[in-house]
Amino acid sequence: MNGRAIISSLKESEILRNTSILVSGTALAQLIPVLLQPLLRRYYSPEAFGAYSIYLSLVGIFSIVASFKYDLAIVLPKKDREAANILFLSVFISFLFCSILAIIFITWRAEIAGFLNLSEDYNFYLMLAPAGIFFFSFYQTINNWLTRKKKFMLLSVNKFTRRGVEGAAQLGLKGLAGSSGLVVGDILGHIANVLSGLFQGSKQGLKIDQLSPVKINYVVRRYSEFPRVNVIPSLMSACSFLLPVIMLNKFYSTENAGYFDLSKLLLSVPLALISTSVSNVLLQSLTEKINNRKSLRKDIILVLGIVLFIGIVEIIIIALFGIRIFKFIFGERWELSGRISQILVWSYALNFLVASFSTVFVSLQKIRLLSAWQIFYFFSIISLVFFKNMDFIDFIRMYVGIEVICYLVIIIVITYIVVKYEKKLPHKHL
Repeated sequence: MNGRAIISSLKESEILRNTSILVSGTALAQLIPVLLQPLLRRYYSPEAFGAYSIYLSLVGIFSIVASFKYDLAIVLPKKDREAANILFLSVFISFLFCSILAIIFITWRAEIAGFLNLSEDYNFYLMLAPAGIFFFSFYQTINNWLTRKKKFMLLSVNKFTRRGVEGAAQLGLKGLAGSSGLVVGDILGHIANVLSGLFQGSKQGLKIDQLSPVKINYVVRRYSEFPRVNVIPSLMSACSFLLPVIMLNKFYSTENAGYFDLSKLLLSVPLALISTSVSNVLLQSLTEKINNRKSLRKDIILVLGIVLFIGIVEIIIIALFGIRIFKFIFGERWELSGRISQILVWSYALNFLVASFSTVFVSLQKIRLLSAWQIFYFFSIISLVFFKNMDFIDFIRMYVGIEVICYLVIIIVITYIVVKYEKKLPHKHL
């Protein structure tokens, strides 16, 4: 294929067009917290950010399973009425889950804070976590409805709304709410996201009168594989990604957790800007092609080229200039974050690649394979407890080594299931 044919193919690619819309909107939204970081990092202490990272880890871990994974099935049905009832079911389950979690966190707040090594100055974050979990899970559910409808521009608008409210609140509440401004700002951002998403969803055919007890009962059984097979492994996978900051807080200090958190934040920019957007678009596009027994090869090769290029660029920049970038942008006291980032960048580049293609498992309904890997990933990360007496930087290196091995394994698994699908297609679709 010559250069002109390649360019023509790119212009006609629906997946590239939809990804571009979502990525550009996400980039604008993500610029808000990124541009605010130099100010916020001078506004709040490393300890405050370390405690905030614990809160975000709890939200990230529990929001993954709050809806029992039914939200992933929203894009699959051919009829909107069935998809709407999956959405209502997901929100209801999430509300019950977070209500129970709130009771647990409030009743055993001191004990949980002690286990997490959260000081008394920050243990009230635990009381706010269930609200953050619910609103984040709520929007993820609406997000899948808009993905189903291919309304990627609306997803971008909603993300921009969330980040705008979050950033303004975190800055404005510093004087009024002290260290809680970070958490309260996060929750207000999620609430704005939900309200914006509900408004957009209602414009795209989501109506309360679609709710049907009969349909709810049907979708509970029809898509029971999602909670039955994927809830515990997904929780394990979320823990695997988010537990390291909790381990660092427990084994070392809240300050070290804060330095690690800033490294994660900067390295996660490609994840936040691109992989999530690519994943959303791929989920819709691949599901549609699989339903019509069409090849996935062109879409996957196109996305693979993009994410490989971005991952390599990130590695080069951080490996060469990581320390100087952190010192210049965030101040001299964040130099350690620069050192950490030069180690972490290898696993984050692979994570970026894997996250972009994770929806392949949902589209091809290979949830059991994904679950098996998530269990493997979880126990691999848990093994870090055996290295808690290491020097802080050596512990980070051990963590990255484990991550790289785990991501290489899932890349092999993704390749295997896609190749297997392609081989089963009639020759005319290849």
